[in-house]
Amino acid sequence: MKKTKLVTLLGAISLIGAIGAGSTFAYLTSTTGTVTNTFTVGNVNFDDDPLTGGLSESKVARDENSNLYVDADGTGEWTVKENKYEDLVAGEVVYKDPTVHMADDSQDAWVFAKIVNENPELTITYASDWVDVTDAYKTAQNLNDIDYKVYAKKDVISKSAHSTIFEEVTVGNNVTEDTTFTDIKVSACAVQAAGFENYTDALAQVSFN
Repeated sequence: MKKTKLVTLLGAISLIGAIGAGSTFAYLTSTTGTVTNTFTVGNVNFDDDPLTGGLSESKVARDENSNLYVDADGTGEWTVKENKYEDLVAGEVVYKDPTVHMADDSQDAWVFAKIVNENPELTITYASDWVDVTDAYKTAQNLNDIDYKVYAKKDVISKSAHSTIFEEVTVGNNVTEDTTFTDIKVSACAVQAAGFENYTDALAQVSFN
């Protein structure tokens, strides 16, 4: 309210008071409930379930009919942290599905995976919604050279959701009975989605164990 209008209104109230001397005036009032703004810091968390622990995969077993390693857990189940693949042969395709699991109370996140010991003898077929960002990661982190690969989930992962990084590994055609393999190791990092337009923007914040 402008000051000029306020003065006029107060003057009118004084005149009414003079005319009705001795009367009691009650001003009309009303109150509202309190609006309280509470600020808390959210979190970005992987699932802390003892079984999945944020990153797990399906237990595998050799199928009696095909003699191939297949998912022994069933669709939507990831119950182990490690699988051992024995008696492999050249060209064999084995089932392996490392999967990240977000906590129920997590904020939306960009998720990244670190793949150690990716090599020509074991070719990984990645899920279509994961992309190789190794070069961009090195640039963002000011690293000259690294001995692992980094992949990013193309889309934001929300709370309680999961995403499988890859589902199969193919044994090279040139392996022999004397060939030895190094273990493929997978770890993951989640970065809050808020404040980063895409996964590339979040690369500088990525940190792996």
